Amino acid sequence: MNQTTVFSRLLAVSSLVLGAVAFTGCGAPKPVPPVFSLYGYQRLVVIPFENQTRDASLAKDVQDEMTSEVVGVGAVPVIEAAQVSAYLRSIKANAATLQDDAQLRKRLGDYFKADILMMGTATGYNEFLKDTAPQRVDGKWGFYTNRKVVINASAKLVDVSSGSLLWTQKSQGYSYYNTFNPLPIPGGLEVPAELQQFANLATLVRNRIENKDDREPVSIDKSNPDIPLYLNSHHFSELRGKAIYETVSYIVGDFRSSGGWTPNLRGNSGQ
Repeated sequence: MNQTTVFSRLLAVSSLVLGAVAFTGCGAPKPVPPVFSLYGYQRLVVIPFENQTRDASLAKDVQDEMTSEVVGVGAVPVIEAAQVSAYLRSIKANAATLQDDAQLRKRLGDYFKADILMMGTATGYNEFLKDTAPQRVDGKWGFYTNRKVVINASAKLVDVSSGSLLWTQKSQGYSYYNTFNPLPIPGGLEVPAELQQFANLATLVRNRIENKDDREPVSIDKSNPDIPLYLNSHHFSELRGKAIYETVSYIVGDFRSSGGWTPNLRGNSGQ
């Protein structure tokens, strides 16, 4: 075998190897930094969230879910809102004034050895309950019960030293659960005379077979604005929990990286 042939074969093998490396490289995920990097901060303090909804417990539940999700990111130590609330009470201070009160921010930052604050608000809570008219589905007479919970919330990060707004995000999360409730009417009847008795909405409610243990109102649109349905309905309680998770997960998504991104120090998070 002459030298020219050997060289040609080596060149061909090298090209194959380089091509394979290049192909593998093209398929690798590109490191993507978080929208806002929490890496490099000393500590994050969660300020008790504000509630602007008719659900008295929503702000705390959103706040607690947010805290859990931020801790899960693993970027910065987190001080829970309960600790912050206790400290603010001890010095007779109001959390609502923190962003504009430099002295209070300094006291809070020094006490918890923190340099960033998270503040948030539960801005909306809506429940929907609707029973459809009786209809025949797959040869069976019945009606649908449609349930839905919609939650809105917002959050922001504030610099302890300057009080400047570093980041803000808002989100809407929802969850729904629809059930088909069979009625004791022969499916073969086209327009059964018995159907008239089920025109009464109270009768329909009694036939929500998957909801016998709940106390849901006779309603076809919205719930009582003063009494959230989830207090008496396990269906709505579950929907509320899922909607809170969806709302918070979107917001905290700004703190998550992807593609094997390696955290850098504050100020270099986009590199």
